[in-house]
Amino acid sequence: MSGHHEVKVLARRRYGCFVEVVMEASADFTAEPGQFVHVCCEGPGLILRRPYSLYGVRHGTVSLLVREVGAGSAWLCAVDVGYEIDLLGPLGRGFTVKGRGRHALIAGGTGMATMRFLASRLLEYGEDTTVFWGVDGEEECGGLDAKLAGEFDLHMATMDGSLGYRGSVLDCFLAKGAREYDFIYACGPRGMLAGLAEINARGTMADLQVCMEERMACGIGACRGCVVPAASPAGGYLTVCRDGPVFDGRELDWQRINGEI
Repeated sequence: MSGHHEVKVLARRRYGCFVEVVMEASADFTAEPGQFVHVCCEGPGLILRRPYSLYGVRHGTVSLLVREVGAGSAWLCAVDVGYEIDLLGPLGRGFTVKGRGRHALIAGGTGMATMRFLASRLLEYGEDTTVFWGVDGEEECGGLDAKLAGEFDLHMATMDGSLGYRGSVLDCFLAKGAREYDFIYACGPRGMLAGLAEINARGTMADLQVCMEERMACGIGACRGCVVPAASPAGGYLTVCRDGPVFDGRELDWQRINGEI
C-alpha cells in the first residue's frame, strides 16, 4: 500500500561497499519488484528525499541495499538500529512478469537491489531464473555475492577479474548464452542499459524490461526532474519516478539516451 510510513530500523548489515538496511513494515505494506521508496535522510543540507529501490519485502519487513555515494546515503548507511525513518512508498511502476520461460536478470552495481527482489518473486512463481551481477572487483561485494548465490543462480563479472568472469556484466551475459533467454530484466548505469538494448535489438529479441536509476526530487512526477527520452513518434520524455522506473525496452529512445551519457 503506497503512502507515508514511519519505519523502525531492525538491522544494518555491511557487505564491502554495500549496506543492507532492514526496517519494520506494517502488515499492509506490499510492493512489486522495481518499485522504490522515497526516504527522508536527516542532516545538514539534506532537503530533498532520496529514492532507493526495494531490496526485499517479506514477513513484516522492508529492506534496502545502499551504497554510500553522498551525504544522504552516508546517513542511511550509518543510521542506528531502533531509529525511525520517514519514507514514502512504494512508488513508481514495477516489473511485469509476462509469461513462463527462461528469465535473465542483469545488474550493474547497486542495480542488484531491485534484481534481488525480482529474483525472489520469480522463484516464488517457480520460474527458471539466472542473475548476472557486474562490479569492479571482489572487495566491492564484501561477501554479498556468496550470500546471494545461496538464494539463486548467480554469475559474477568483475572488471579486474578478481571474481567470476573478467570483464563487463554484458560480456558475461553474452558469454553465458544471451540468446537462450525469453525474458530479460536489467538495472544499472545508463551505458549498461543502452548496451543491453543494442544487443537485444541486433539478435536476442527477448522481452526486455529495464529499471532506470535517476536522481529524483519529488518522486511523483510533478517536478519532471528525472525525465528520459521516449521512443514515441512525437519524441518527448517520460518521468522515471511516475512512468517508470521500470520501462519496456521499446518505450525509450536509446539513441538519444546514448547521446546524453
